[in-house]
Amino acid sequence: MQWYEATSKKLEAGHRYSHQELIRLLKSDYPQMRNSSYHWAVCGMLKSGNLTKVARNVYVVQSEREKPIYHPAYSDLAAKLISQVSDKYPSVYFTVFETALMNDFLNHLVAQNTVFIQVEKDVSVFVFRFLQELGYEHLLYKPKKADYALYWEKDCIVVTDMISEAPLSATAPHEICLEKMLVDMYCDKLISSAYSKSEYPDVLKQAMETYHIESTKMMRYARRRGREDEMKKILEEIEDAEA
Repeated sequence: MQWYEATSKKLEAGHRYSHQELIRLLKSDYPQMRNSSYHWAVCGMLKSGNLTKVARNVYVVQSEREKPIYHPAYSDLAAKLISQVSDKYPSVYFTVFETALMNDFLNHLVAQNTVFIQVEKDVSVFVFRFLQELGYEHLLYKPKKADYALYWEKDCIVVTDMISEAPLSATAPHEICLEKMLVDMYCDKLISSAYSKSEYPDVLKQAMETYHIESTKMMRYARRRGREDEMKKILEEIEDAEA
């Protein structure tokens, strides 16, 4: 538990606070701290999600419950694939991501769409063959980055293995949840090749400001993908820029 959480809990939901007002409240509750600690505490409140920056020097207390849950707006192709694969393999864990979904967060939009079907290991090859039998063209199975670049075509369908312990949506298990999407955008070599990674900090910032995100779930998955420290650094840089 952080030392400033008692002050954080006193803040009124919906009230707009200036940075100076937050510092004053913290000093009132904890007069023994250094000045730098109060500024650090405001950054901590932002990081925890208890506080949201809505303008320069303006912060609002916003319950995470007030933020909407992200639901992907799939293309007709992606929706059809979800229906066909789930009907054929009703007990198989898989999620569908398509690069067009990133356009909700990018400044430079992805023009050509690619659908990724991430399937639990040892079953993905059967899903791939099933889609072949259905007559889908432009299919790739676990391609290396060089092969992906060489054989990719418009509306390509890529079947890959799902990372173990990947976060899944509780209400729609085949829809990609935002925590997984954000980590995959950064960690997956094929997905990240579809956009400029220089935009990623802005993507992460916008997603966290707009939608409910379980940070613990997101960072646990980043750890599974071996990139937890890198994502933590990006989050810290976002917080420092807002301070």
